[in-house]
Amino acid sequence: MNIGEKIRQLRVSKLMTQADLAGDQITRNMLCSIERGAALPSLPTACYLAERLNVPVGYLLSEEGDDLAYRKMTAMPNVRRALAAGDHAGCLAILNAAFGSDRDDEIALVRAECEYYAAKEAFDNGHLRAAAAGFDRALSAARQTLYDTDWMRIRAAVYFRCLAEISPTISSDMLEEREIATARSIGDDFCAYVMARDALYHQREGELDDYLTRNEGTLYAQRLSALRLMQNGEAAAALAAFERLLAREELTIGVLMYEIFGDMELCCRQNDDYKRAYEFASTRLGLMERLLSEV
Repeated sequence: MNIGEKIRQLRVSKLMTQADLAGDQITRNMLCSIERGAALPSLPTACYLAERLNVPVGYLLSEEGDDLAYRKMTAMPNVRRALAAGDHAGCLAILNAAFGSDRDDEIALVRAECEYYAAKEAFDNGHLRAAAAGFDRALSAARQTLYDTDWMRIRAAVYFRCLAEISPTISSDMLEEREIATARSIGDDFCAYVMARDALYHQREGELDDYLTRNEGTLYAQRLSALRLMQNGEAAAALAAFERLLAREELTIGVLMYEIFGDMELCCRQNDDYKRAYEFASTRLGLMERLLSEV
């Protein structure tokens, strides 16, 4: 990228017109010639433009391939602000605009973490295909850094295990099937829930009790408590517990709601209420279609 291209890219990224950047020291026509590569700025002009663009003049004068440090100096404060605000999509937009496919260890790590948490947000909001694609992008970026990102691979595998349970059409390009099938992690609230669910299914009562005690009152814990009732043959009590869970305002359309409708279908079958079982099964099918849509 030559100096004119750098100036134009910076100007556009800062939403400045050529007149804004030219100010009263150079003409707009001169700036236009510099940006097109038809003219080179003098050193005083380069310093003037760098000051108005709020970048070191060394960034404008650096050779191709030597300007990453200068771009980081400009972009990373905005990246840190986006991260502090939890705006992972915004952080990725900044990274893409500032660096494109260029990266070092730090940029690759930040990109991997942003992709991971953006994918988790998509999962929590019920956009499962977007979540799967995001987790794979996170793992791809993680491969390009020397920082320790094993935690990310293990947690992503747990998410993919859940996604595979919902639909075999969702898979990972970055993880082996064996990794997904055997994934175990307690790195975040969902992963801890999946591990507690495994404990329930495999009758590891102590592990389950410990989870329920530590997470009492949460949506995940309430679902597991209702499942335990159903597992103990108390279908009517379980169904009532699931109905209370569905009534909670914080329950959003997503994987947990999908699981609950499946639970309620089974409860109704155990109570020989096949009409309601069919209704719950139909609702669950419609919800699955929504979760798997590309929108």
